[in-house]
Amino acid sequence: MRVLLLTAVLISAGPAAAAQSPASLDVSSLTLGSPTTVAELDLGKLKGDLRQLSWSPDGSQIAVRTSDGDKPTDAVHFYTIAVAGGAVTSVPREPEWATAYWAYKSDRSAPGLPAVMIDLDQKMEVQKVGTGSAGAAAGGDRTGGANVMSADNVDREAQNQREHVFRLTLYGEAVSTFVNERPLPGLQFGWGPRGSGAIAFVDSEGRLFLLDDKKHKRAIAGTKAALLPAWTEDGSRLAFVEKTGRKKYTLAWVAVARP
Repeated sequence: MRVLLLTAVLISAGPAAAAQSPASLDVSSLTLGSPTTVAELDLGKLKGDLRQLSWSPDGSQIAVRTSDGDKPTDAVHFYTIAVAGGAVTSVPREPEWATAYWAYKSDRSAPGLPAVMIDLDQKMEVQKVGTGSAGAAAGGDRTGGANVMSADNVDREAQNQREHVFRLTLYGEAVSTFVNERPLPGLQFGWGPRGSGAIAFVDSEGRLFLLDDKKHKRAIAGTKAALLPAWTEDGSRLAFVEKTGRKKYTLAWVAVARP
């Protein structure tokens, strides 16, 4: 029943389709800067697990939403972070600009291009022990791909198990992968500027990439264990978090310049 409900939410129209646009973005031609650290996020001190990352319209703040779980009744917590200085402030409610940003950042359709849509594919697959979804890295003890069993404790047969795999795909590329977990739209991808059809996404190994409607693919060098890629509305900066410890993350951004 959970799978059927989830499918109904994510798959409400036809297959994804590339679309041309005057604002189409060629990611292979972009100039990418080096990562700039904004703040260190310690979930041992903050409450909950990372779930959302949003830019303010003027690019001066980033909002972070955490959750104690993924049920509607689970408690959620909100923080704002000053991009200049990295001060992390707990706030009683989510800023309106963060709600608006996340609505299009995590949508199934590309902003300004409703025909460009993410597809959901789900199947049972053989997964080796130690592999899993990059998204699980955001959830405290939900270690997913980080949950590597010792070879001394499992036999050869147990090392290859059939798991329920969900893949969100765009332009033939998996932009989110979840193993035995409910897919969380936006956790592993973030749309580019309105009308561009471009997207930033994290692959199953936690590496961060850019992808456009011509199927050009561009890696953000040096990224690993990344999550929550978030493009500014003007497309000039891309923020993300990177896991550095069991409950510790670095929030950073890279400059993105068109030719």
